[in-house]
Amino acid sequence: DSANNGKNQGWITTIQPDARIELRQGDMADSQLPSNSASVVNLSLVMHELPTNIAKQVVLEAYRILKPGGQLWVSEMDFESPAYKAQRENALLFSLLRATEPYLDEYADGMPVLRNFIVETFGRDGGWVKIAAATGRHYALVAEKGVDVGINRISFEDFRFREDGSYAVEDTHLKPWESKNEA
Repeated sequence: DSANNGKNQGWITTIQPDARIELRQGDMADSQLPSNSASVVNLSLVMHELPTNIAKQVVLEAYRILKPGGQLWVSEMDFESPAYKAQRENALLFSLLRATEPYLDEYADGMPVLRNFIVETFGRDGGWVKIAAATGRHYALVAEKGVDVGINRISFEDFRFREDGSYAVEDTHLKPWESKNEA
């Protein structure tokens, strides 16, 4: 375009067919994929859109289809972060978020339960789970399916908080009382 002197600035403008890629649409809690067939399952900002019981089914399905040594990648809102705690305490602001997110309260209240479910599920056969702050309001979780059949140990590392209890990544979002022009 004229703003870039006709040069593509890294945007994907066409998609070429690739025999290695197959697009499927279906139920993520019952993918119909073969067991032990996937290297990675990526759930980005998905869990808060589901009731907790369905989110647990999705975790079990991910575990089933992952190969031993395969990884579940989850990025999601972290309601244990100071930023989301403060945002949730602002009734007006949180009601605006809640208006478009029907399971947000259930996710926020059940986040520790869901995280523990992931840890217990992936703790089988020598697997592990690590979680870290990705932004001031979001976490990144990686869970690896174990390869040591019969070894059940809980290997969980949480890097979201510093030793002094502060969140590991500063919140750079606007505060509820700020405007974009003031930031």
